[in-house]
Amino acid sequence: MSSMDYSKLSDRQIVDGILNNNKSVLEYFFTKKCSPLLSYILQNVFDGNIDKRELVSELYLFMAQNDWQVFRKFQFRSSLMTYVSVVSVRFFIAKRAQLIDSPLSTSLNNQAGQIHSTALTLEQRIDIREALKKMPNERYRKVIEILDLQDVRPELLAEEMNVTVDNLYNIHRRALVQLRLVMGRKEDWV
Repeated sequence: MSSMDYSKLSDRQIVDGILNNNKSVLEYFFTKKCSPLLSYILQNVFDGNIDKRELVSELYLFMAQNDWQVFRKFQFRSSLMTYVSVVSVRFFIAKRAQLIDSPLSTSLNNQAGQIHSTALTLEQRIDIREALKKMPNERYRKVIEILDLQDVRPELLAEEMNVTVDNLYNIHRRALVQLRLVMGRKEDWV
C-alpha cells in the first residue's frame, strides 16, 4: 500500500478514505495535501508565531470531531481543498485568540513565577530560567514554566490553553526540544 500514489486520488476517494479512517489517506491528507494551506495559515493568520506541526494537530482534532462531520458536510460542489481552505481559515481565525493573542494565565498556581521543583539545584534553576528567556516561542516558554517549574497538572493547563491534553503533550515535547537547542544541548533535558 505504501507504493500507492495518493496524489492521484480523487476528492471523493480522499473523503471516503478519511471517513473510513484509512491511516495512509489521513497521513497523506493532513501532512502532504494540506501542507500549502497550513503554510498559508501559519504566515497569514499567525504571522509565523506558531509551529506548523501544532497547526496540523489542531486541524486534525477539529476535523475529526463528531465522526468527521466537516467531511460529511462536503457536497462536492467545489474542490475538496477549496472547501477545506475556507473551513480551516475560519477555524484558525476563530482559534487565534485562544492560541496566540490571549497570554497564558499563571493564575493556575498561586505562587506564579517561583520554581517548585526540589529536584533541581539552584544552578540548574538559574540556567533554565536564563534559557527560557532566550526561547523565541512564548507559548513554549509558558508551557515549560507552568508544567515543569510550577508543577501544574497538565489537565489544568490544557483547559487554560483551550487545547486537548494530547495536544498539550505535543506542544510540551516541542518546547523541550527548543529549550535544549537554546541551551546548546542535544541530550534529553530532565
